Amino acid sequence: MSVRDDDLVPVERALASHPEFSDAPTITLKAAEFYRFAVDLLSERSATVAGLADAIRDETGEIPVAVTEDPLVRVVLDEAVSRLEQGFLDESAWTEVVTLLRLVAEALDAHGATAAPTGAGISKGRTVRVAPGRDAWLCGTGAGSTAALDRTFLGTFERDFLRGVPGDLLEPTDEHARRLDEGFAALNALLPELGASVGAHYVGVGMVDVRTEGETFLAGNVGRIPAVVFFSPNRTARPWRLAETALHEGLHLKLFDIQRSASLFTAPERLADGPKIKVPWLKWASMVAPNAWALDRALGAFHVYAHLVLFRAALRTRLTPGLRERFGDPEPSDPPSLYRFGTERARYLGEEILARGGDELTAHGREFVSWLLATVDAVKEPTGV
Repeated sequence: MSVRDDDLVPVERALASHPEFSDAPTITLKAAEFYRFAVDLLSERSATVAGLADAIRDETGEIPVAVTEDPLVRVVLDEAVSRLEQGFLDESAWTEVVTLLRLVAEALDAHGATAAPTGAGISKGRTVRVAPGRDAWLCGTGAGSTAALDRTFLGTFERDFLRGVPGDLLEPTDEHARRLDEGFAALNALLPELGASVGAHYVGVGMVDVRTEGETFLAGNVGRIPAVVFFSPNRTARPWRLAETALHEGLHLKLFDIQRSASLFTAPERLADGPKIKVPWLKWASMVAPNAWALDRALGAFHVYAHLVLFRAALRTRLTPGLRERFGDPEPSDPPSLYRFGTERARYLGEEILARGGDELTAHGREFVSWLLATVDAVKEPTGV
């Protein structure tokens, strides 16, 4: 029985191609349109912004996808639109928009009209194949660079990703790149439809050495650098280890894009003070790792665990001799791995979100959670993995 016709195909296809909740072409297109709309909205209110936007547009008059995907562009436009919705965009915010668009135009002049404005410089042209036909830029340390976008990206990494924790962005080696390619290839070989659907949300990747006290940093992304995931060398050491981690982090990127076009919560700004979901597998609480989660954090974890149910089943039934020869066997014990707990935790979180969400969830949000629970139930329980 091939990957293409086994019992997991219907579940994988659902998780990869639901038109509102998982279909990457639709979701990423809606995200791109949101940021194009944001540029047009700001251009209507500022002749300076309009002029800079015109310098960025392609021959069809559109803002290029590489610009709408750019993490620095996304953050600035998100904040500007949010302030407009509140009724006021102050002078400092306008300055931030104008400055960034000017830097983007300069980057496109330097690297080409279809280049990734931030990625082209910080990566020096290096990429990682995250899915068939999809490359993400591989960011370096920017050593010696005086480019303003490079410095802005590195400053954001230091301030918003590390947040005072000792750590460094690593200059990627050929071995780093090879291991990243291999781990993403393992994910795409095991789950070809889901791998491509998740890979579509990656814009950049990086290697980091984060030195946290008392725990091992694995991988992560941060809202101030959307669509970019930073991996520790530990998670790239084995293909299946990275395959799980790349899926996990990519699902966070996907959920970010889903929420660009779909309202899952009625008032996201109130969630921090809203209902909490007790997390029974976290026995102790800390400021960094609380054992009671707000609904948005619980939803993010639930979204990942629901997909790890399929990942676990695929490891059980799809590991052909060819895949074992190419990528090796999954580790019998990898303490940070979460897929073994996917089913139990997904059901618990999904049911708790529905039970405690109340008016905080929109009808669309309830449909999203119910749909994910149905995909969990559709996977036959594997044994031995």
